Amino acid sequence: MAARRIVIIGAGHNGLVTANLLAEAGHQVTVLEARSQVGGACVTEELWPGYKVSTTSYVSTLLLPQAVRRFDLARHGYKVIRQDPAFFVPYPDGRTLTLHGDERDLQEIAKFSKRDAEAYEQFHAMIMRLGAMVRDIVLKPPPRVDGRRPRDLWELLQLGRAARRLSPSDLQAFVALATLGVGPVLDSWYESEELKAFLCSQAIIGANGGVTQPGTAFLLLHDAFGGVDGATGVWGVVVGGMGAITGALAAAARERGATIRTRAAVAAIELAASGRPEGVRLQNGEVVRADVVVSNATPRRTFLEFLPADALPAGFARQMRGFKDLGASLKVHLALSELPDFTAMPGKQAGPQHRGLINFCPTVDFIERAWEDCRRGEFSDRPTVEACIQTVLDPSCAPPGKHVMSCFVQYGPRYLKSGTWEAMKETVADRVIAEMARYAPNLPGAVIARHVYTPEDLEKEFGLTGGNIFHGAMTPDQLFSFRPAAGFADYRTPIGGLYMCGSGTHPGGGVWGAPGWNSAHEILRDIGRG
Repeated sequence: MAARRIVIIGAGHNGLVTANLLAEAGHQVTVLEARSQVGGACVTEELWPGYKVSTTSYVSTLLLPQAVRRFDLARHGYKVIRQDPAFFVPYPDGRTLTLHGDERDLQEIAKFSKRDAEAYEQFHAMIMRLGAMVRDIVLKPPPRVDGRRPRDLWELLQLGRAARRLSPSDLQAFVALATLGVGPVLDSWYESEELKAFLCSQAIIGANGGVTQPGTAFLLLHDAFGGVDGATGVWGVVVGGMGAITGALAAAARERGATIRTRAAVAAIELAASGRPEGVRLQNGEVVRADVVVSNATPRRTFLEFLPADALPAGFARQMRGFKDLGASLKVHLALSELPDFTAMPGKQAGPQHRGLINFCPTVDFIERAWEDCRRGEFSDRPTVEACIQTVLDPSCAPPGKHVMSCFVQYGPRYLKSGTWEAMKETVADRVIAEMARYAPNLPGAVIARHVYTPEDLEKEFGLTGGNIFHGAMTPDQLFSFRPAAGFADYRTPIGGLYMCGSGTHPGGGVWGAPGWNSAHEILRDIGRG
């Protein structure tokens, strides 16, 4: 087949993975990015002179090894350093939980409950078994629940056969993870409040809901999908910040012949009389012609903002209007003159308490109180915080002797009950710093500069509708064959020639590139190689 002109909306990691594969196949690929740099929400920004900050996504574990190898990302500057330990959790009573992602974890958990240490070994093994099954379906479109083609029926049969290979107890556990809140699931396994609080905090990341929200338990399977240096369930710091991932993907795409344009914000997808896309119109009025359009934007932006109101079937448009995409996450970044000095593990020299993700979440009730504040339209007086000090492992991201501390914060409603997010930013920073200072009293005096991205900023600055970091809720009704809608989880849309490739598609959010990888292969299945 002849080479097709393909426009990809958005130069985030999924869009760039798609661009690499389509350009490699010989098609004429143009990637359009609204911001002044590539990366989308996987980006490094110099918030203050000399400080390079991973402002949205901030650690890596899920990035597809297939993409790293195929695009030779290491040659383009990609390098990741494993965080060891993976997590450090201080508690108000002076105890600590330090997790490495190996057998040492059992000894750490036993400090809180010997029974939980035994249960954790069994739970982790179960997660790995279920993860192995799910991993097989991550890198292909989920089966169409309404499909009648032989391919659809075959895929449903294969899924059923995979499920039948599970033991009855594992199958029951899988159903529980997919349908229940993380709190009830963990209650059935553990007695230690400290361990449950930590695991709950991992599962509700990015969620607009508390620990009882259905589907939050499913995010625990992420531990089985990713890893660093062959170890699963651990995270890594990318040298140069997360933007080094998308920078390497962009370099690889250009090497394959793709064109990448920044400051090229899309206003609309142009449709021909036939109803198929014929290009996109930029906000400056320029029209970029294309035979195929691929959107890495959120489902709501793609279908309800970029297309004419009457372009979609009424039923599909109604589904998209009801698509759940409100977020409740904030990012707070701090430039530090010295490292936090934790009461539970003193020391300002880099130690294990600084190298991994630092979790400030003492109890499950603590999470729920923060969520209840959010549900009422307020930012909590006591937010849950997880922090990463990038510069402990990668000193290149700050001036000598200085550090960058990035904090992922829950919960903040996209729409406040009163006041504005702009007016709340200093309060947000104050509360986040105050919460961490309960464990590291020197922190307030170590802060040189601070920066806040609210849910409103995440939407307006990065195009994340509702401030949702996953492009849409990761709940059972919006996962697998229902992401973004039943019948359209294969990256195709009701409009022929228009495809999706972002986190609003299967298998969902996270910096792994699986949606972009899968989308490109489905597009090539339709249009062939150039």
